[in-house]
Amino acid sequence: MKRRTTLLSLLSLFSVSAGCLGNASSGDSPFRKRVSVNQTDAIPEHYPVDLTIDVVQAELTKTQTAHLKATAKNTGEATREFEPAYYKGASSRAGDSGILLYSLRAPDSPPADYTPDCIGSDGKSQGKLRWSGEYSGTETLEPGESASEELLIVDDPTIGGCIPTGKYRFETPYSISDENGYDEQFMWGFTLRVDDVSTEKTQ
Repeated sequence: MKRRTTLLSLLSLFSVSAGCLGNASSGDSPFRKRVSVNQTDAIPEHYPVDLTIDVVQAELTKTQTAHLKATAKNTGEATREFEPAYYKGASSRAGDSGILLYSLRAPDSPPADYTPDCIGSDGKSQGKLRWSGEYSGTETLEPGESASEELLIVDDPTIGGCIPTGKYRFETPYSISDENGYDEQFMWGFTLRVDDVSTEKTQ
């Protein structure tokens, strides 16, 4: 009987230790995701502007987020006022919820060294998403000149999961004036892709 009690105690101790180890390893699991540009819309031919999205910093980790560059270029022969290629918005506005984009100069943008605070949590307190409503403004561009915005990828607090993998669509109405000063508007957008690369070896 004494030997049986000792074995049961040892088994119980092993089970508790294994459980603690399992929790520790799950809490310390790596978090590495990679962002890429999956698709960008073509610009209607008669508009003298080129809009592009480029990845500046692709990986999201425990210590950094991904950075993009949105660029508007004057492809016409006259000096005009141009809006940013993209300023800020949520993927839920044009597709699935999951990620947010902020220009670093937006008043409500996180800082450049933002890191996703959802990492390691099983769930998030799902609150309302709030945006400041300022106008992004325009910039005067000479022919061939361009202007860029640095964009941060930020986790959407209104849904579960920490920057979930998948494809995310963003769209914005883009306005440009013609030679006579009349504004014309077209919809322009792009799709980002988030992949989990936690198991890939770093170079």
